[in-house]
Amino acid sequence: MTRDVPLLGIDRLTALARAEPSGITTSSFLFLRHGETDGNLRSVYQRPDQPLNATGEAQARRAATVLARQPVADIVASPMARAWRTAALAAEPHGLAPREEPEIQERVYTALFGQPTHDFDWARDPPGCEGLGEFVTRVRGGLTRALNTAPPETGLRLIVAHGGVLLVLTAMTGLTLPSELQRNATPLRFERNAGGWRASAIA
Repeated sequence: MTRDVPLLGIDRLTALARAEPSGITTSSFLFLRHGETDGNLRSVYQRPDQPLNATGEAQARRAATVLARQPVADIVASPMARAWRTAALAAEPHGLAPREEPEIQERVYTALFGQPTHDFDWARDPPGCEGLGEFVTRVRGGLTRALNTAPPETGLRLIVAHGGVLLVLTAMTGLTLPSELQRNATPLRFERNAGGWRASAIA
């Protein structure tokens, strides 16, 4: 759900994600949002089994080529089809198998699947859908577990997930990313130093 205009409700999401210290102990990791889907293209609420479209497949393969030059030692991914496929492509050059982390799935809008997102507001909790507080709590726990559990002795961990998960992650790390870094299949590097976290695109 990346847009070039301010996201409605983002202040509420950010406040929830920053309500407690992040708990992330690693100092560097990689993140990749899944490639494009027809749901992204049509701006509708997506089912968990929504696959990548042809553009998304190409985006994910390009991202895999970029990440092939990085010291990826471990890959943790959302099991939703669009993220899992993106993770599988990213894993191939490294001879790795992605590990599933269910808690870093995108926010689940069950009652709205297939409907337009033109009035999308993160702070709105539609009936029959996952509430914002529930989503943020779930994703915070999943990201903390994914990033802290048995970190690789050498190389970096790659997280493959969704736009909403990226918003929670950037809020947890005290960052606000420009829209170009939130786009589908944009490989990112997160690094922490004495001044705090920074995120940058990997070319």
